[in-house]
Amino acid sequence: MNLTAVLIPIYLAAVIAIVVISGRKSKTFKDYALADGKLPWFVLTGTIIASLIGGGTMMGYVGSFYTYGVLYFWMFIALFAAQIVMAYFIAARVRRLKVYSIADIFSKRYGKAARLISGIINMIVGIAVGFAMLSSFSTLLSGYVGIDKNWAMIIGVLLFAITATLGGFKGVAITDAIQAVLIIGGALVVSVTAFQKSGGFAGWSALPSDMLSLTAPTLPFLTFAGSVISAFGMGLADQAVMFQRINAAKSPKDANRATRTAAWLALLCFLLIAAMGISARIILPEGLAGNDVIVELLKTVSPAVGALYSAAIIAAVLTTANSMYLSASMSFSHDLLKAVFPKISDKAQVIAGKLFVWIAAVISYFVIKFQPSIMTWIMLGYACITCMIIPLYGGLLSKKATPASGALSLGLSIIGVVVWEFLKSPFGINSVFVALILGILGFVAGFGIKAGVKQEQIEMVDQFKSKVKATDD
Repeated sequence: MNLTAVLIPIYLAAVIAIVVISGRKSKTFKDYALADGKLPWFVLTGTIIASLIGGGTMMGYVGSFYTYGVLYFWMFIALFAAQIVMAYFIAARVRRLKVYSIADIFSKRYGKAARLISGIINMIVGIAVGFAMLSSFSTLLSGYVGIDKNWAMIIGVLLFAITATLGGFKGVAITDAIQAVLIIGGALVVSVTAFQKSGGFAGWSALPSDMLSLTAPTLPFLTFAGSVISAFGMGLADQAVMFQRINAAKSPKDANRATRTAAWLALLCFLLIAAMGISARIILPEGLAGNDVIVELLKTVSPAVGALYSAAIIAAVLTTANSMYLSASMSFSHDLLKAVFPKISDKAQVIAGKLFVWIAAVISYFVIKFQPSIMTWIMLGYACITCMIIPLYGGLLSKKATPASGALSLGLSIIGVVVWEFLKSPFGINSVFVALILGILGFVAGFGIKAGVKQEQIEMVDQFKSKVKATDD
């Protein structure tokens, strides 16, 4: 009997049980969205790792290293650099602002229009990455376990929606912390096994030189450079992986400590995943599709090792999907619905958020049937997140920014990304460049429009830039 087919159902049942038990006291919207803002640093560390190292990383990136070689490590360098910036300069300052979401920051700094646009962007990001997670989940179950692809997708939809809505953020965070251990352990075991089977560094030396070069042009420069920039932007402005976690911290100190620890653990995982992909290029035949590489690689290792990593992927996919759907649902119920209906009750926000998760999960089932590429959805999510970089940090660091700066920068950049992606990235230019150029133009253009500027918006810059004290809470 397939060991994985036995292990995964047991594992998933245990996860659901933990989620339901740990999240059963989530009654208010703050409980549901931020675990009441009382999570300690070690739980936050686990949930950041588990969300950052998702199915796109453990499956999609392995395929990317197999196809393009070590060039793809620039993506990890960008992600790690962003994590370091967040850990040492931003996390504690954001936690001190005492907000729910990124849109709350835009609301305080720029007003209602910027809040609505940023909320919509966060919804798009959460849903797009949720698509990637369902594709990862169904690919693993169908390709390695042998479950029919359609049934694998249905199981994924149900699992994502149930765990996200029953446990809320507290349930997700606690299971994330547990699953982070499995993710790191699984990546370590499979990478070492694959490295040995490939012949180690001696085996790697037989690969074409461009596979082992950080500068070899195995991808169009503007396309790949845009992907690297978007990975850096994701690390600085992603609500699900970073901001929602930071705002759930018990204190600025906990937020700071958790992000620092997670940054270095993530780097370890990145190195292990790179080793898997490069080793797979030697062990497996050429020409495999990116989504299929990890599935075929697991067939070459022992059943126990394959089962361990399969469970690790399930853990990564589940945690990232939960994070993304919870983030998108928070944007819907808190940033959009409450903005339109200010008197909506706390209970109604929770119900609306849970309903949104179910609708988004069901939609993902139909979308993945037409576009199953994991990295396509990951990259789209990254590009959308990049739209927020200029107005977010420009507004927190510069007093020249006006409400028009925030709205114009957000609006122009997200429209540019959507249009550019619809046109299938003309001239091979990544949509991230479109987002950044239009974002800067909109941000600067807003300097001359002084309407709606308030003193508290200007004072927010001083509040963010001031040094975090041990007494801050």
